[in-house]
Amino acid sequence: MRLTYLLGFCAAVLIAGPPSDTLVEGKAQDAQVTIEVKLDLDRASATKAVGLDPGESIVVLEVRVTPAPGKKVNIAWDDFLIRSDRDGQRSTAMHPAQVAGDTVLVVKDRGGSQGQAMSEQRRIPYGIPGIPGTGGRPTTLPGSGAPAGGSATADTSHADASIEGGDSRKANPLLAALTAKVLPEGETDKPVNGLLYFVMDGKHRPKDIEFLYRRTPPRLSIRFGGKKS
Repeated sequence: MRLTYLLGFCAAVLIAGPPSDTLVEGKAQDAQVTIEVKLDLDRASATKAVGLDPGESIVVLEVRVTPAPGKKVNIAWDDFLIRSDRDGQRSTAMHPAQVAGDTVLVVKDRGGSQGQAMSEQRRIPYGIPGIPGTGGRPTTLPGSGAPAGGSATADTSHADASIEGGDSRKANPLLAALTAKVLPEGETDKPVNGLLYFVMDGKHRPKDIEFLYRRTPPRLSIRFGGKKS
């Protein structure tokens, strides 16, 4: 009986895997504001934070902004940025409609004279805040930072872009969930909580990611991936 229990316990541990000891929370502050964040880097944790699957390549950060006593902070999504040490990708926080809008910008990379066999399709959320599919502020293109290889001066590769749209009249439960939980913009003198949404293509580890708040000089920076105490 004892042997059966022990074998069952070991099997459960192997299936569940060891507990994660990677730090995915961080905090930074200055004389104006304190920023606390939790990084939901993988799709499963992002889905848990939002309540619905936000889709591939979407990184979610759970954010708390606390103004210093007697101070006011003007929160704007453009002031929040993440970047990856792995490949140099960076992304500013996106409007919920850019994440869940029915219209996307499809970017296809085509190999050029270097003979590189590269053909990749990337679907990037497209639109201005509140009006999916209308164009507007650009969204970071994942993987657009550095060339894949070869001579930078002789490469004739290019990208073709097209817009694919859906029926904007249909109800979009993901857009509703993202909008309900997003970090509110505007001036505040009280603590504010909410989610921020970023696009980051490919696989990244918490230690690859840096979170930046760019409104206050100097910028506030939070790194992840250290060991939990």
